[in-house]
Amino acid sequence: MELKVENRYAATVEQTYLTHVTESVRNEACRRSGAKSWQVTVTPTADGGATVQVERTMSPKLPDSIARFIGDSVTIRQVENWSGPAADGSRTATVKLDIKGQPASMNGRAVLSPDGTGSKEIVTGDVKVAVPIIGRKFEPDIAKVIEAGMRVEQQVGDEWVKANSEALPD
Repeated sequence: MELKVENRYAATVEQTYLTHVTESVRNEACRRSGAKSWQVTVTPTADGGATVQVERTMSPKLPDSIARFIGDSVTIRQVENWSGPAADGSRTATVKLDIKGQPASMNGRAVLSPDGTGSKEIVTGDVKVAVPIIGRKFEPDIAKVIEAGMRVEQQVGDEWVKANSEALPD
């Protein structure tokens, strides 16, 4: 199933990018999303980008038909490989999510680009539940959980930029 999530930020691309690669911001997003436990690792790359790994254990709100298969909690591993800035100031990332021990995943791409006085992020991906016959039925519910997490990250990021605006680059 194809997933497309668009978030708009009242911050520049670089300010928004900083929210994606600042461990405290990602930790707060995990906390607000209801994660029971989490670990965030950010590793800068030679091209001016970064690799972000977020692993969180959650009790997602899923329909009973799915909860029967996966139990009362899931561990989601998310890896983002962010590029350095392009000539136009945009940044891109590959995005991979896996639900550990389950046949569910998403492979995608994030594009963070200028948008008027702010920026926008468009995340596209392919959500897969690799269970014969019934897997496709569950993909929309998994996509909703992924989108909800991205909305929380956007909200926490906007709040962080507002609180730190004087110390951030334009």
